[in-house]
Amino acid sequence: MPPQGVPEAHEMIPAQRRARIWELLQERRAVRVSSLSEDLGVSEMTIRRDLERLEAEGVLLRTHGGALLRRRMVEEAHYLDNVSANAEQKRRIARRAASMIQPGETVFLSAGTTAAQVLRHVDPGLEGRVITHNSGALSEAQNLDLEVILVGGRYRPRSNAVDGCLGIEQLGQFHAGRMLLGVDGFDLEEGLTTPTVGIASMDRAMIDRTRGEVVVLVDHSKIGVVADVVICGLDRVDAVIVDDGVDEAVRDELTSLGVQCIVV
Repeated sequence: MPPQGVPEAHEMIPAQRRARIWELLQERRAVRVSSLSEDLGVSEMTIRRDLERLEAEGVLLRTHGGALLRRRMVEEAHYLDNVSANAEQKRRIARRAASMIQPGETVFLSAGTTAAQVLRHVDPGLEGRVITHNSGALSEAQNLDLEVILVGGRYRPRSNAVDGCLGIEQLGQFHAGRMLLGVDGFDLEEGLTTPTVGIASMDRAMIDRTRGEVVVLVDHSKIGVVADVVICGLDRVDAVIVDDGVDEAVRDELTSLGVQCIVV
């Protein structure tokens, strides 16, 4: 039975049906055309028209066979708040990212709580170099043979990272064989975004100096989130490490775009 106050599917006018689709998207983050057709008792063609209308309104992004919730991010989250959010998923993502660092390799590491955890999972005996503006990563770097270089700049307590011209200038002194990039927003159309101009500039500087893979670390809560400052499009991304809560339609879309999708 539908929730109290929700009319039977066959009684819904189009606006009510689209409102119900919106409610289901907020609950599930991703929906399938086939499931919506069954839940709402209308044809899949009708559902596709509803999704097309909602996409035009900017509240969702259609995928093959379904849709994803699209959410705006208007301000930078607090670092300490992010530490405990989706902690198990971030741990698995960070551990997989750490396993990608090769002996002797120079790696750029972005800001963010998932990126900071990468050093927690590195083999203590691994020799190489990590260059980062992520102050939170330093607490994970003790007892490692890795050379960890923290570039300078303006400290941002909210993100526990540094940004600014000084850091960008210092990044220009290096090339990396790989970049491990945590993001605030990840959208199939809008690409990688963040609310903060300075953090985006640091990320772009590292991407531009990366000669090998750019690997994005993203848990399911970031999918469909769009902030105001663009870091880059998905054409600059080689691989994405996601948790198993990311909808299969998103994984398929990434693969079709030529991005390796690693599920942990």
